[in-house]
Parts: sequence; structure tokens; C-alpha cells
Amino acid sequence: MTMLDGVLAGIVQGLTEFLPISSSGHLALLSRLAGWHNPEAHLGFVIALHLASVAAVMLFVAREIGSLFTSQKRLLWVGSLATLPLGVLGVLFHEAVSAATGSLVWIGIFFLVTGGLLLSTRWAPGGTGRAADLSPVRALIAGFGQALGMFPGVSRSGATLTVCLRLGLEREQAVRFTFLLAIPAILGAALYTGVKDGLAVDVPAGVLLPGMAASFASSLVGMKVLALVVRRQGLPWFALYCATLGVISLIVGLR
Repeated sequence: MTMLDGVLAGIVQGLTEFLPISSSGHLALLSRLAGWHNPEAHLGFVIALHLASVAAVMLFVAREIGSLFTSQKRLLWVGSLATLPLGVLGVLFHEAVSAATGSLVWIGIFFLVTGGLLLSTRWAPGGTGRAADLSPVRALIAGFGQALGMFPGVSRSGATLTVCLRLGLEREQAVRFTFLLAIPAILGAALYTGVKDGLAVDVPAGVLLPGMAASFASSLVGMKVLALVVRRQGLPWFALYCATLGVISLIVGLR
């Protein structure tokens, strides 16, 4: 990998982690287009890019994180419940997710799933609910929505937002709650994969550091854009993009 490869991967990771278009699906496609014939060899680098995204989201929602232990203790409880499905299902379906990541056909199918979810938000305008007021059952439902993002091509942020809007959360609340849930989701996946597979970052610092910097900066941009898009009820516009990528992936994968 060159420094340009690292920066490009960082930009793709950061933007697609929070825009509702699936970072895992885009990174899998990028690995094919960039000629990384053994994507497994770059998993350590990909995890490093994800950790840079975590740093960005922690900065973006620093106020909410601080309030979790003071005025918003119930939000901590709700967020913990919403994280549970991803933790359990992530362990159970780890091998299936890994297999799907190497298949353009499955990636294409999951991109189409994301398109359908985003299109459905046209009929889910949101409500006035607060994330901290979610019941335990509704928190778990939001968590199952986030768990769909395990699969390459399914946008974690898009699936979580769709479910949160369906649950009647106010739009800004849905966005901030989605960002909060991203922190344990990304950290947990990175820790589990790193420990399970014993991964090491096998790219030089001249590739790693620019890549992480690009991921951090583009993550901040992606979060700001997503918040604006949700306020303007623009999520269905991303459905066309995901559907297009889905069709392209299916065509290439079935050749």
C-alpha cells in the first residue's frame, strides 16, 4: 500500500462510517478495486482506521458522554441495552460476516437492504421522543437495528437511524443516539477481531498515520453531513446510491 492508498482508505472509512452507505461494504469494494488480493492482510490497518473514527465520534458527542455519568444516567442504561444485541449477534455470526465480506454477491444484496431501509424513512418522519426515555424493549429493538450493520453493505448508522425514527425519536435525538451507540460498537468489533485473529498493523507509519488522520477528519465531516441530512429528511436520497452500488456489486460478483 502507498500513502495515497492509506489516505483514500481513511477518507472512505470516515465518510461511509457515518453517512448511511456502509463503511464495510465500501472498504470491501475498495480492496477489490485497489488490487488488495488478500484483504485479510490489511484487517489490522482497517481496524486502525476504525479507531480513528471512534476518536472523532467521541469528540463530536463529548457533551453527551460527559452527561452519561451525571444528568443522563438513564441514557447510559438505555445505551447499554441497545448495545447488547450487537455484542451477542456479533460473536454468533462472526464467521458468516467474514464470509460475506469476501463475496460481492452478498455485499450487493446487503447494499440493496440498506437502500430499502433508507427509502422506508420517507414514511417515518420521526417524533418527539428522547433516547433516554426508551423502554427496555424499545432499546433492544434499536440495538437489533444496529446489529444489522454487522454485514458488509448494511449501513450501521442507516439501520440504527431508521429504527430509531420508527420508534418515534425526535430527529436530532435519533442522530445523537446513533453516534453514541457507534462508540461501543466500533470499539467492541475492533477488540473482538483483534484478539480473535491476533491482528497486527502490517503497513508502514507513512501509510498508517496519514490514513488515520484522513479517517478522523472525514468522520467529523460525515457526522456533520448526516445530522444535516436527517434534519432535512434526506435519507431516502441515499437509497438510490446504495441500490446502484448493490446492482453493480451483484453484476460484477455474478460474472
